[in-house]
Amino acid sequence: MNELIVRHWRRCWASIRFKFCSAALPSIWVAICVVPQLALAQQAILPGTQGAAQVSPASSSSDNSLEEIVIVAERRKENLQDAPITVTAVSAAALESAGVTGTTELANAISGLSMPQSQGTPMPHIRGVGNTALGTGIENSVALYVDGVYHGSASFSALTFNNIAQLEVAKGPQGTLFGRNATGGLIQVLTLDPQPGFSGSASLGYGNYNTITEEAYVTGGSSTIAADLAFQSSQQLTGWGTNVYNGDQVNRQALDQSVRSKWLFNPLDGTTLRVIFDYAENNSTTGALRNYGDSPNIYYPKGYFASLPTFDIDANQQPYRNKKGGGVSVQLDQDLGFASLVNTMAYRQDSIRNYIDIDTGPLPVISVLTQSADTQATEELQLLSPTGSSWKWATGLYYYHATAGNVPGYTNFGGAAVNPRTNITMSTNNSTETTNSIAAYGQVTKEVLPHTDLTVGARFTNEERSVDSVSSGLTRNLTTTGPNYINQSSTTNVPTWRVALEHKFTDDVMAYISDSRGFKSGGYNLSNGDAAYSPEKLAAYEAGLKTEFLSHRLTVNSSLFYYDYKNIQVSRFVNGQSLIYNGAAATSFGMDLDVTARVGAGLTVRAGVELVRDYFTSFSNADYFLTCPSGPNGVCSLSATGNQLPQTPTATGTLNVDYRQPLAQDAGALTYTLNTVINSSSFYAPNNELRQPGYGLLNGSILWTSAQDGWTVRLWGKNLTDKIYAYGVNQSPGAIAASYAAPRTYGITLGKKF
Repeated sequence: MNELIVRHWRRCWASIRFKFCSAALPSIWVAICVVPQLALAQQAILPGTQGAAQVSPASSSSDNSLEEIVIVAERRKENLQDAPITVTAVSAAALESAGVTGTTELANAISGLSMPQSQGTPMPHIRGVGNTALGTGIENSVALYVDGVYHGSASFSALTFNNIAQLEVAKGPQGTLFGRNATGGLIQVLTLDPQPGFSGSASLGYGNYNTITEEAYVTGGSSTIAADLAFQSSQQLTGWGTNVYNGDQVNRQALDQSVRSKWLFNPLDGTTLRVIFDYAENNSTTGALRNYGDSPNIYYPKGYFASLPTFDIDANQQPYRNKKGGGVSVQLDQDLGFASLVNTMAYRQDSIRNYIDIDTGPLPVISVLTQSADTQATEELQLLSPTGSSWKWATGLYYYHATAGNVPGYTNFGGAAVNPRTNITMSTNNSTETTNSIAAYGQVTKEVLPHTDLTVGARFTNEERSVDSVSSGLTRNLTTTGPNYINQSSTTNVPTWRVALEHKFTDDVMAYISDSRGFKSGGYNLSNGDAAYSPEKLAAYEAGLKTEFLSHRLTVNSSLFYYDYKNIQVSRFVNGQSLIYNGAAATSFGMDLDVTARVGAGLTVRAGVELVRDYFTSFSNADYFLTCPSGPNGVCSLSATGNQLPQTPTATGTLNVDYRQPLAQDAGALTYTLNTVINSSSFYAPNNELRQPGYGLLNGSILWTSAQDGWTVRLWGKNLTDKIYAYGVNQSPGAIAASYAAPRTYGITLGKKF
């Protein structure tokens, strides 16, 4: 054990030293050197404005009242209880108590949000709307924004943070103000703004599977200029399983590391400039593909995988996944008097190298090496109505430019996977998809009757996509085929809108109805012949009620929704890689319920429930594998009309209980936290052939906080009942591959605030 830890620290220090000296983020060193000097030069204190959202005590005489939650889901600061949309806002403390350390664990805190994964890529689903395909250039149906910047790369959306101010999840299409691929909803991460003075925090943790975590956050400066630096790193030295083919470990996150620095400038009254740098790297084999139980696999005899432990694999190709990426953004906030101007420019890039054994077994049948590179540049200019205006409006222009490419990708075939007509043993694809999208939008809210507000918004998007591709092959006798060239382009013009009517019956009771439209962009399948797929569209109708009771000690928010979902982008697997095609239509309807209660001194309960009924109304050409007339060894097209949408449990629920108990004689306080997540059964694919049984997860922690000097000790555990379940299953003509979620994990974390 000691030797493992020593080797870990040597590797960790070498990695950190390299990253910080390689100019990937040169401003980080500047932050470390300058922030303390800014603190010494401080002459005034900057008012506490945390970027875009904040939590403050509600106006109540009771010490047991809930905190007021301020959100920006409509591009302006407003009380969560006053927003006519279904949105869940969670503070950093609430995320920590729910055991959420990154975007992949958000389902622990948000009911109705499912987070299936494939090869380390989260594919969020909300109310049955979500992406089921993984590949270069494919974007999620639930948009991810971090500090106002859209993250288009789905493969690089598994983020870990230690400087979150607040996280918001808006359900339903955000087709007006957040129109970029927000069909299912919006995940918005807001990080802390730098603060004057000098302060920070640091922590060190150790968990089972020899997992070591380190986090640090420092901030400081003056009222004119302030900066911060956030760093986190996690290394899992022992995997959950083993590749029995070669004895190497799998299901192991060798390194998850990120660094983020924000600079805040206030040169003049009414002028604020934020400059943000970030970089992240992840080396992992978590979610390693293996045969799904003992399901049919045409390359291996029946029963071959029956005795293979869940987290082990038996593959001749050792899996690995390496991701690197980062970006910079600049946001200007200017008070113009009659309006506020917000201009946000950003640039991001990432690269991914991923090796997968598609046949899931020890023979050299099918393996895929994916090497992809993504870049994006965005520019958004907004004008927002001044605070307190009787007309609440927002208008803007948005530009998005992105490239996504295989550089190149390789697929290897052997044995029974070699096509006898072509004899190709290796295919190569070098392709790039380019996207140029521009949108204009506006939304206005006005009181039309006493205590009744009408909201009308619209957005128009023009998008051009093109693909340039060259592919070739190598045969058994080492002759080449091709090259084959493809050059295609398409243009899409899509209007979306939102109309909502809200009425305040009292200061504590508000009801609303809304009609919204959203769309998700089309594109090209870069790994599978560059076939085009069309945009999907969603019409959403919603009615909601937001209430507060017992002097702000209880909030109960509920909503009913009905979706008409057209031209749905669904996935199939060809030669081990996913391909998107259109053709399906679906309907879903249901309800959401979120309850937060301050039960007594120190005791807070948060609960959420979502119920969904969904089904395909038209889907005549779905892929089936296990129920084909020819038997379970191929693929056929059959109707999925009436089937349930994939990755959509009929019922989901979350429950979080926090109890803080002060200790006698200034010994600090203990905080007990219990978090549970319940999901009913769901299906992995539109054919509904394979069902994920319903399951529940139990997480918990005990936190000791010192009375005065900022020390903390946390004992934590996740998946305490050691529930084993697959969070991703890929059906293909030859094999059914599965990725499994983490087993029981637990550990201890020592922290210090200063």
